[in-house]
Amino acid sequence: MLQKIANTIRSLTMDAVERAGSGHPGLPMGCAELGAYLFAKFLRYNPSDPEWLERDRLILSAGHGSLWLYSCLHLSGFPISIEDLKRFRQFGTKTPSHPDLTKTAGIEATTGADGQGVGFAVGQAVALKIQNLSSKVVVLAGDGCLMEGISSESCSLAGHLNLNNLILIYDSNKTTLDGYVNESFSENIRLRFEAQGWTVFELDGHDLTQIHNLLFPLRTNQEKPVLFIAHTQIGRGAPTKEGTPEAHGRPLGDKEVEKAKVSLGIPQEPFYVDPEIYSFLHRKVHSALEYSVRSLPNVRSIIQDIELPSFLATRWASHEILQVLAQHIPQMIVGSADLSSSDGTFLRNEGTVSRNSFTGRNIKYGVREFAMGCMAAGMAQTRLILPVIGTFLAFVDYLKSAIRMTCLMRLKVIYHLTHDSIFVGHDGPTHQPIEQISSLRAIPGLLVIRPADAYETKMAWIAAMEHPGATALILSRQPLPELPRHSSMEEVLRGAYIVQQEKTKQVDYLLIATGSEVHLALEVAQQLGPATRVVSMPSWELFEKQPQAYKTSLLQGKIKVSIEAAVDQGWHKYIGSDGIAIALSEFGECGSIADLKEHFGYTKEQIVKKIREKRMESEEDYFYL
Repeated sequence: MLQKIANTIRSLTMDAVERAGSGHPGLPMGCAELGAYLFAKFLRYNPSDPEWLERDRLILSAGHGSLWLYSCLHLSGFPISIEDLKRFRQFGTKTPSHPDLTKTAGIEATTGADGQGVGFAVGQAVALKIQNLSSKVVVLAGDGCLMEGISSESCSLAGHLNLNNLILIYDSNKTTLDGYVNESFSENIRLRFEAQGWTVFELDGHDLTQIHNLLFPLRTNQEKPVLFIAHTQIGRGAPTKEGTPEAHGRPLGDKEVEKAKVSLGIPQEPFYVDPEIYSFLHRKVHSALEYSVRSLPNVRSIIQDIELPSFLATRWASHEILQVLAQHIPQMIVGSADLSSSDGTFLRNEGTVSRNSFTGRNIKYGVREFAMGCMAAGMAQTRLILPVIGTFLAFVDYLKSAIRMTCLMRLKVIYHLTHDSIFVGHDGPTHQPIEQISSLRAIPGLLVIRPADAYETKMAWIAAMEHPGATALILSRQPLPELPRHSSMEEVLRGAYIVQQEKTKQVDYLLIATGSEVHLALEVAQQLGPATRVVSMPSWELFEKQPQAYKTSLLQGKIKVSIEAAVDQGWHKYIGSDGIAIALSEFGECGSIADLKEHFGYTKEQIVKKIREKRMESEEDYFYL
């Protein structure tokens, strides 16, 4: 029966790819026995309750082989029908080209960017350990996944933490999209993983007896994370393309499919499934246990009541808020890429997660930003953990791909990104973020907030907790004074609000700034006179959600100026094409804050001069007309 299931996975895969006219038949056909065994004999799951808390989690890191997972889920009774398989890769389908947890029940992670599924799996395994659940996390990865550095980063930490609930199956089929693996990849995978603290087995990925003898004991006896190097033939069953790159990522063709079905003993009828398979697999339904996951509390009053010093770096204001929130949100787990003592991402009264204890609420990810980002996404995928992770803003490119995938999956992760501008000073241009804020604002679904003082930092945390997706908090290294406070909480949460009102009927100058530059804007306003309005805009995303009438009324002024110690990308949407963007067009320099302000034009004198020159040009143009 297991072999019949495996051959049916092959048949459904071939038919779906042929019907779609595109797709990847190679991996599903090569890993068919592994899929049959996992769903028939190993995994705990409940198709009638795909989010059953006690279930095992299966992640397909090599997401291009999605039909392997779709076929297994269909045969096992999950809500994927034959019609869904027929609509593989079509618009609005439950079976898109790569698994998508927002579209399909039974999918544990959205995958497709090679290697990230391995990081997600490590994160899920940590989350299950923290919640003291006995479930397993199984991840199927390909050559591409193990070539990508993310797999090495995350598996290194998995070995360090001795995650004995994690199983990685490596589909070693010796091919890639472009050719054969030996043309680009020759390291000893066994030695790599053994050096990282894993137990490693090798097996024939088509031998069901070997698969059973090695996998089944892990159900009750697993001491370390385990790697299975499964030697398989890509496109197994295709008579002329089996074992070749031609089976990887394109339809096999009608004649090849016909011959393959003959050799596999499958009827030529498209999408045929022997009814015995359904009855055999559907018996493997586990009863659902009653469970509840703590919902996040209403944090407005909690955060508002925190008293904070009036002169404080926003990184440390955020740190203090974290301490209070952690007392009310037990599922909040905090960690950093070896920077917690500097970026403020540690809980003072909580322990650290280690291989001997998962009761702590701080995770030391080491210098592994990408792995940290993927693991945070994996923890969030379980819906049991609210991850908060931190690093310097300049290093966010190391985890940007993980942030993108987190937003694609609509997961709730809070990124605590500090040292937010060139005004980190003496650390120099390698540590001075220039383009990072702009790049984060470009990610759909990511809420980006750069507060200007401790109070705005509190409002930023309220917004982050109320936002259903991911949030990037952009925080200063240097202490910032308290802004003059005439605004309500609701105004700040609109993303942009007036911090200094003009004292005239007409607004001559509109100054818009974020973060530490709001204080500079206030200094500039003193020089420009009473017809100047200063707006703090901590979040573009929150501001864009406001009614048009509010946005129009706020952004009044003959001459509009943005002030941000970053590139000007996007600012002309708010200041107009003829507005003045006080911004950076080059990398930073090493030096004191005072030196950098003077060099890059972030002094009140230099900004006032630019504005007055602009005013004179405008008046001359008007006179000429």
